[in-house]
Amino acid sequence: MRIGIVTQPLEMNYGGLLQNWALQQALRRLGHEPITIDAFERFSTPHYLFNCMQAVISCLRRGKKISLPKRYRGSLRRPMTGKFVEEHIAKTHVMWDYQRSVVKRYHLDALVVGSDQVWRAKYNGGHIEDMYLRFAEGQPLRHRVAYAASFGVDEWEYTAEQTAACARLAQQMDAVSVREPSGIALCRDHLGVEAQCVLDPTMLLQAADYESLIRDELAQAKDQPHYLGVYCLDVTPEKRAFFERLASDRGLTVRYFAGGWFAAETVEQWLLMFSRASMLVTDSFHGTVFSILFGKEFYTLGNPKRGNTRIMGLLEPLGLEKRLVSDTEPVEPADSHIDWDEVNARLAQKRQESLDFLAKSLREQ
Repeated sequence: MRIGIVTQPLEMNYGGLLQNWALQQALRRLGHEPITIDAFERFSTPHYLFNCMQAVISCLRRGKKISLPKRYRGSLRRPMTGKFVEEHIAKTHVMWDYQRSVVKRYHLDALVVGSDQVWRAKYNGGHIEDMYLRFAEGQPLRHRVAYAASFGVDEWEYTAEQTAACARLAQQMDAVSVREPSGIALCRDHLGVEAQCVLDPTMLLQAADYESLIRDELAQAKDQPHYLGVYCLDVTPEKRAFFERLASDRGLTVRYFAGGWFAAETVEQWLLMFSRASMLVTDSFHGTVFSILFGKEFYTLGNPKRGNTRIMGLLEPLGLEKRLVSDTEPVEPADSHIDWDEVNARLAQKRQESLDFLAKSLREQ
């Protein structure tokens, strides 16, 4: 089947790009033809100028050539992520809102919504209903599926109007799955639908799949790494002190990697950091995912602003809940052991259950 994927814009979010690539890979292995709907919000002038300011600050801080985001055609991609999108992700033309015509234009048989915080109203502006496929109402689709849809938090953030509209649309879906266990109750209590908990798309694949993307980088990286890789979205002086203390205890140096508009690495360089690091610390959901996939000693710093629910939803089923710490906690070297045999056994079971859900949801009637 020809399947359209509805997700967050393909911008500067490393995890967001890789979860989309991973979902496409999983769908291809099931025999389908996926294509991502490349939709962006049209930014107001103040918002666009703010984005330009962030880009300039990032470039100046890192001694990079200034690269401004584009407001119109070509979207907001910058070179370090745009190249990955163009080379690795099948996508539609860029559109500034979700259009009914996309189903017919790309001969879509089904739509899959997923995954990273696609159902969080806070991050979807005035088009949260389109994340429930409002734009495709009345279209002759065989399947409408939510795969690992994430609310990001365990509380209900929708207005009464959004709740009514999204509940109606959710009840038209053929199958609904969520990324966090807490999403099951949110779906039942507010949307009136039953949901299954599945893995984030990135975890449908294994480390070897991501290493295939960085084969050249791995061949060139001949030095033996001895560093603590830090991928932290919200850095504070207290967190920096924590990183330095942890690295000193392990005899490591610290390497910082930024995200969002302050990102300076390509997607491949970002993956290489996880593959080569001796140890990792992050406050990011997907930073945690790739620490696990590459089998690294890691700690995740709690980040309530971005939602700890999704982090615990990832760690607890794998028996890794003790890896979530705060920057005020002492972390001793003796605490570093992770039973990777147990973790990988649990992950393999969850992976198979998640792939089974995806295959069953898209099976021909």
